[in-house]
Amino acid sequence: MLAKPKMDRILFATDFLSSSRLALDYAVAFARHFEATVIMVHALELSNPAREAETETSLPSLTRRHADERLHALAHGVRNAGVTVEAFIEDGIPAEVITRAADRHSADLLVLGVHGVHRGLSHLLVGSNTEKILLSTSCPTMTVGAHVFTGVDPDLHFKEILYFTDFTPEAAAAAPYAAFLGRSFHAPVDVCQLLTDNVPTDPAFWQEFSKEYEGAIRQAHPELDTHREIATFDVGRGVEFEEIIDRARVQQAGLIVLGAHAESQLARHLHTSFAYQLLSRATCPVISIRPAPAEAS
Repeated sequence: MLAKPKMDRILFATDFLSSSRLALDYAVAFARHFEATVIMVHALELSNPAREAETETSLPSLTRRHADERLHALAHGVRNAGVTVEAFIEDGIPAEVITRAADRHSADLLVLGVHGVHRGLSHLLVGSNTEKILLSTSCPTMTVGAHVFTGVDPDLHFKEILYFTDFTPEAAAAAPYAAFLGRSFHAPVDVCQLLTDNVPTDPAFWQEFSKEYEGAIRQAHPELDTHREIATFDVGRGVEFEEIIDRARVQQAGLIVLGAHAESQLARHLHTSFAYQLLSRATCPVISIRPAPAEAS
C-alpha cells in the first residue's frame, strides 16, 4: 500500500528548456504551500570530447560549468521566493538520473516539464525521457505539459481537482492522493469515470458499478471518506477522452489525478495510451500515482 500522502520534499528535474519554466513555478508554489524543500536536479550528458577534457585536465568542462551556473541561478531565484532549495548536477541518462534522485532524496513529489513531440499532423507525443520516468519512478509525478495555462496562482486556489478512474486497482490507489490534495487546497474533488471499450452505456450499469467500486476503495482505504472527500461516484455514465479534455479546459480544473498503468512495449513505443494523450493535451498539471506491485494486483 502507498504510504500516507505527504509533501515534505519536492524533486524538480530540469533540462533548462522553456518547457520546464512553468513546471518550476508549480514546484515552488507547492513548496510554499506545504513548507516543503525543493530539490533541483539536472542530468548532465557530456560529449566524448568534454569527458576526455575533464579526465586529462581534472577540471570541469565548459559544458559542466555552464550547467552549474544555470542550475544555481534557478536555485537562487527559488531561495528568493522564500523556499528552501538544494541543487545537484549528476552525470548520466536523464531518465536514470532522475529516477535514482527520486529514490535517494525520498521525494514525495517529482515535478517535470513536458514538451510535446509532433508526429504527423495531429499526433502530439510526450518525450521518451518523460515516458521512461513515469514508468520507473515510485513517487507521485506531476507533469506540466505544453498546453497547461501559464500564470500560476501563487496561492494555488484550485477551482476543482479531477480524479480519473477506469475502475482499475491503479486508479483506486490514486484515490487517497486525490483526497489529500483536495483537503490540502480546500478544493472539491470530482470523479471522471473514463468510458472504456466494450462496456455498457446504460446509466443503471454505471451507477451500480460505481457503487461497487466505491466500496472496494473504502475497503482498501478505510481512512478515506469517499462521500465527503471525493464527490460524484454517481456520475451515471462513463465519459470519453475528448469530453475529459474539454471539461478540464472549460472548467479550468486546477489538477488532474490518476493512477499510472504499466503499458505494453508496443503501447509505450507508440504513446497511444490514455495517460500519454492526457499528458500531451491537458490544460492543467497531471499528477500520476504508481501503486506498489501488491496494490495493483
